[in-house]
Amino acid sequence: MTKNYNGGRGVKLANKQQGLSFASVLAIVSVVVFIALAGFKIGPYYMEYLTVKKIASDLTKNDDLMRGTKSKVVKHIDGAFHTNSLWDLKAKDTIDLQKDGNKGYLVTVNYEKRVNLLFNIDVVTVFNKTVNGDK
Repeated sequence: MTKNYNGGRGVKLANKQQGLSFASVLAIVSVVVFIALAGFKIGPYYMEYLTVKKIASDLTKNDDLMRGTKSKVVKHIDGAFHTNSLWDLKAKDTIDLQKDGNKGYLVTVNYEKRVNLLFNIDVVTVFNKTVNGDK
């Protein structure tokens, strides 16, 4: 015979609770959804940055172009942006060129992107990297 713990009314109580409560599951799912949303919103900008950095790195390895005029270098960068489907980027807004006596130009990737995450919460990603031809 089963012993009742509630005064013999026929309802059996568990000795200990097992598993997660609904609130715990909801909290875990909310955190996972927020992280996934942030990844989907911010991830493409990091992929774009890696492409811009690669274009800048390839530029520094082209000695003839690096010794050319600044307008020629900017035109080459804009062409590389279009080739890589970076339609909303312009060379003058993303890459700084400073005259360097040894290699022609010092190339610095320097720009920021802003994306709306939720409601009135924006995420600003800042990209700043000086690229040399060694890497």
